Amino acid sequence: MPAANTHAFDQLHKLLEQLDRAEKMLELGPRRIAVAEKKVAAAQDACSAQKEEMQQLRKAADEVSLTLKTSEAGVAKHKQRLNDATANKEYQIIQGQITAAIAASGLLEDQVLNMLGDVDVAGEELSRLQQEVVTLQQKVVEVKAEVLSREPGLTVEIQRVTAEIAEVEKVIPGGEAKATYRRLRGAMGAAAMARMEDNYCSECNTAATPQDRVQMNMGEFILCRRCGRILYNPVQEADV
Repeated sequence: MPAANTHAFDQLHKLLEQLDRAEKMLELGPRRIAVAEKKVAAAQDACSAQKEEMQQLRKAADEVSLTLKTSEAGVAKHKQRLNDATANKEYQIIQGQITAAIAASGLLEDQVLNMLGDVDVAGEELSRLQQEVVTLQQKVVEVKAEVLSREPGLTVEIQRVTAEIAEVEKVIPGGEAKATYRRLRGAMGAAAMARMEDNYCSECNTAATPQDRVQMNMGEFILCRRCGRILYNPVQEADV
């Protein structure tokens, strides 16, 4: 019986670890989908912000273009006045106004060209962001497909392991020991159990007392005196 109990405790711990892994993998699926969808939403927000920036750049460029047209119209008006000038002094004044207006128009033209260049750069960035959205949306589709394909197998594995655990749990004595096991498993999962390695708890590295070692060798239900986990002697290859 002691050897059978030792084997059962060892098997129970391995099954609990297997169940934990399967449940975590099953829970990971929806989280992976949520993360992928969050990335899409962030990329879409970036696209919206980039579109807004482009609109502001275009609006600013249009305003400067309108000012340029007004300046060019002023040059034409001054040239017309130049033709109507009757005195030399008036001619010189108008000529100075034309020179100043042409210089101002040149600066405005350069400004418009630079601003239109900024619009082009912003447009290229928008195209990149839009492509990123498409890529991330495709990633969501792929992640969902992968998660959905793995869910049935994980569900079946969880059901199978749960049934095996229920059978092996019969090695736990009734009464207080059973209640302690249920409490520890509910709170810690597979971490409720700890292997003895060279007479030390594998989880908190606390040495077992000689009495504890004797009781474990007899296959009894023993708790670590420090961390409170269920202690057991792992099955050695020679014992399998």
